[in-house]
Formats: sequence, structure tokens, C-alpha cells
Amino acid sequence: MARRPPGQLRADIVQATTALLRERLDPDQVSISAVVSAVGCTPPALYYYFPTKEHLLWEACRAQYAEFSADLQAMTPTTDDPRADLKARGAAYLRWAREHPAAYRVLFMTPLDLTDPDAPESEAAGPDAAEGAPDFHEVPGLGDLVRDLERAAAAGYPVGDANLAAFSLWAIVHGFASLSITEPDIPAAFLEAGLARATQGLIPPPPA
Repeated sequence: MARRPPGQLRADIVQATTALLRERLDPDQVSISAVVSAVGCTPPALYYYFPTKEHLLWEACRAQYAEFSADLQAMTPTTDDPRADLKARGAAYLRWAREHPAAYRVLFMTPLDLTDPDAPESEAAGPDAAEGAPDFHEVPGLGDLVRDLERAAAAGYPVGDANLAAFSLWAIVHGFASLSITEPDIPAAFLEAGLARATQGLIPPPPA
């Protein structure tokens, strides 16, 4: 077997894990043995890069979130009309879910129950974390939405708390995206029309 270039084995392991997650839609069904079989390496070679299965699943999901965020940003224009840009981002999110149903299921419809295994202790959620509002600025995909809303607020749109508005919009768009996957016979145009109607009140025009 030809020797892999430096770093290629790690990339192959992450790619194989991602493919298995999308195929099986259940992290419990993605075993180390299945990954090494797909890659053609040994368990010690995998553990050299990922000391635990949790590390491996975290990295595979992190890579998928990065892909999702980059795709969504590429599909969303930036114009002089923040409200139109927000509508376009919602439509792009919905389209991405329809075009990548397995990846969307893994990222947003599967209870992975993962936290970053290398996160410092101080960054872990404490007993009072539920009382505070989460910050979506650094969340892939959602951070761009928060910034769109902040731009709209700066332009005079009555957005209010951009973080809370982003969460509210995400909840609505996620509902339509989930329906697009579980009910694939619903026409795309009908879903987009429903999304536009459901979100119109959350992004009112600026006061005259």
C-alpha cells in the first residue's frame, strides 16, 4: 500500500467518520472498528490522533459544522438591504438542508450529547448556565445570522436583542428545514413561502 502523505491519515479518519455518521445517523453505531476498516488503518494509528471516540466524533462534527457554515455564507448575498439578506439566509439554510439531508440530520436532528473534550474546565457550563442567555456569535452559521441582525439594527430595523432574535429565527427555520427532510414531498416553493410568512413578524421594516 502506498504511504499516505503527512496529515492524510488524520484527514481520512475524519472523512470516514463523517461518512459513517451520515450513513447510520446514530453515533452509537459508529464504532472504532468500522472507522479503521473504512480507512484501512489500525486502531493504534487512529488513537494516535484521537485518544477517545469522543475526540473523534467531536472532530467529525466540527468539520461538518465548518462545511455547513461556509456553504451557507457562500449561498447568502450581502446587499444594502439587511432585511432582504436575512430572508435570503433563511432560504439558503432551508435549501442546504434539502440538499444535504443526511448531514443536516447528524448536525441538527441527532442527539450527539457531545462537548469539546479538550475545553478547559472553566469553559464548561456551570450550575447557573441555564439562567444566562447563550451567545451565538461563534456558533457556525448562527454567528453570521447574529451579525446580519446587528447590521439590520444599526440600519434602524427594530431588531431588539440580536442574539435572541437570531435564536427565534433559527428555531423557526429549523422547523421548516426538519419538515423538508421528514416530509420530502412538500414542494420547496411552498416551504419557502411558509418560512417567509412565519418570519415576517420577526423582521419588521424600520419605522418611517
